[in-house]
Amino acid sequence: AFVAVAIMALGNAAGRVVAGVLSDKIGRRATLFIMLSLQALMMFIAMAVVNSGSAVLLVVLATFIGFNYGSNLCLFPSFAKDYWGTKNYGLNYGALFTAWGVGGFVMGKVSEMINAQPGGLGKSFMLSGILLVGGAAMTIFLAELKPATTENKTPSQWEEFWSEFKLGLRVFAGLEQETIRVAREVKVL
Repeated sequence: AFVAVAIMALGNAAGRVVAGVLSDKIGRRATLFIMLSLQALMMFIAMAVVNSGSAVLLVVLATFIGFNYGSNLCLFPSFAKDYWGTKNYGLNYGALFTAWGVGGFVMGKVSEMINAQPGGLGKSFMLSGILLVGGAAMTIFLAELKPATTENKTPSQWEEFWSEFKLGLRVFAGLEQETIRVAREVKVL
């Protein structure tokens, strides 16, 4: 058990570094989309791994889950700064991170109730995977941080997301220079 926890911690540390570099290269939204998608995949794979009884596969899975956990801890503070600035950063990040604790408490209780049912462990992994897919899909609707120049036509959220994603890949591949992004104004109805 100690080895699995130690390897998971290494995955956690690697996730923080990789997600930090990736988010600086391809953008935070695109990185969050990738990380949430990978987490969803891990939850769907977890059902088969747990049923296989293989300790090696379980350690590999734990490493990837730790990697994704670490990536979230790298991305969320960056999102708080990017979207709300550094004024009241501690308060803003604290409010954002409260969701982590509330989610852990609420979903822990939900998981307990699901696991009490026959086949509950698989259902817990399935629910987690579905919620992560939903979270990945929601990244498309985050306000984009884009170059300071504006055009007359306002692109859709979907166009903004893929435009940022493609730009990030070009920057990551060294095909294009990184540009400064600023928050888009969001109108409140």
